[in-house]
Amino acid sequence: MSAIEYKGDEFLYAVAVEDDEGETLIRPFNQTGGSTNISSDSIDLATKDKSGSDYGNVTQEVSLEGLVTEGDPFVDYTKKAIRKKKFLKIYEINTRTKVAEHGMYMISSFERSYSNGEFATYSLSGTLNGDVTEETLTEVPEGAPTTDDNTDTP
Repeated sequence: MSAIEYKGDEFLYAVAVEDDEGETLIRPFNQTGGSTNISSDSIDLATKDKSGSDYGNVTQEVSLEGLVTEGDPFVDYTKKAIRKKKFLKIYEINTRTKVAEHGMYMISSFERSYSNGEFATYSLSGTLNGDVTEETLTEVPEGAPTTDDNTDTP
């Protein structure tokens, strides 16, 4: 049995968008990067009998980056959620297995950059509030539609 390594493009992030019809899982278009970081504070123990460390507060953070793309509902939904101080339900998806972890994240930063001569980009940073839930998806949400370069306009 050989071990098959993962590539970064086999993991992606999605956001649950709420509207009048319920919740829909969307994939931010043209993701270029993303990461999940789990860290812990330590509590030091030092007595006459023993010494060591134990877990303190555990924090999970997510960050993702991509290109601002026409027709992507993610950018507007995220801006509105932050302005209303709403948490985002963010999924980290393994596209090989369709296993996903999701949790409610407080978005601490959502930056959009518009440099001359470059693609417009976004970056998001958020911190988990509560617990993470694991589930297996039946399908991975669609990404950005392909552009059609064969236009018949004069």
